[in-house]
Amino acid sequence: MQQGTIDINGTAVEYTRRGEGPPLLLVPGGSGHGGVLERLAEGLAEHYAVAVMNSRVASRQRPGTVLGDQHPKVHAEDAAAVIDALFDEAPIVVGFSSGAVTTLELLAHHPERVRLAVVHEPPLVGQLPEAARLRAEMASVRESARAGDFAAAGAAMTAMMIDTDVRFAAPALRRFGSWPEGYAGTAPEPPTPELLELFGRLGDLQPLFLEHMLVQFTGYEPDLTALAAQSERLVLAVGVDSRADLPFQTTAALASHLGLPLAELPSGHLGSVERPTQFAGALRALLNATRNHVRSQ
Repeated sequence: MQQGTIDINGTAVEYTRRGEGPPLLLVPGGSGHGGVLERLAEGLAEHYAVAVMNSRVASRQRPGTVLGDQHPKVHAEDAAAVIDALFDEAPIVVGFSSGAVTTLELLAHHPERVRLAVVHEPPLVGQLPEAARLRAEMASVRESARAGDFAAAGAAMTAMMIDTDVRFAAPALRRFGSWPEGYAGTAPEPPTPELLELFGRLGDLQPLFLEHMLVQFTGYEPDLTALAAQSERLVLAVGVDSRADLPFQTTAALASHLGLPLAELPSGHLGSVERPTQFAGALRALLNATRNHVRSQ
């Protein structure tokens, strides 16, 4: 595995890369620490040249650097810079949660940088009829964080993500590969010691996420016209265990607005972290089927 840092106008963005084959970029969710996707990257590296990027929030900055409010537009520009630095051709880009929001902005406004975009459960509350209420609740979470009550803010955000009051009729669901066979009898993979240690460090990034990312990323309004123009290169993905959760509902609403089906993958919102082996196999099957379709256009 190779590790490196790209300087983007004085801001550091870290990455890892491994494997050989078609280029593929993974964009993590939350505050954007790519370490949570390393086991998934290992499962893809036999078939792809995989890079995992950290967000500028999760990358180590020079002493004295102050990171204020973050925006998908800037994070998409960071992703474009990573692509330019690491790949000779446009990669497949797979984004998760807030990283899925970044990936939508990347596809909409930097389409030449993307071979195929797979976005997994972008929590875009503006896509739902309950948008006003949800935006107000997200703003309340941020205010709790800014008041220093990070425990209450985190608990409120988690409760929102499993908002059972929100329901949006899902479009057609597609599954790729053989993972659904016997899936109900399987369990999440136990975290490695390295991942457990990383989870401890990620707590230090949670205040930044709650104060400076949550409202901007969940409240992002995607350019539906630009995305519709790129719809043949866009896959909207959800977790099989997410159907009662807010990110599933927002993705279903986005799919309905764009007239696209949903691709169903193992586990829930954190499937890439909790079941990386199953998730990698399902994602490889999805990419094989979708890349062949894109190539035939």
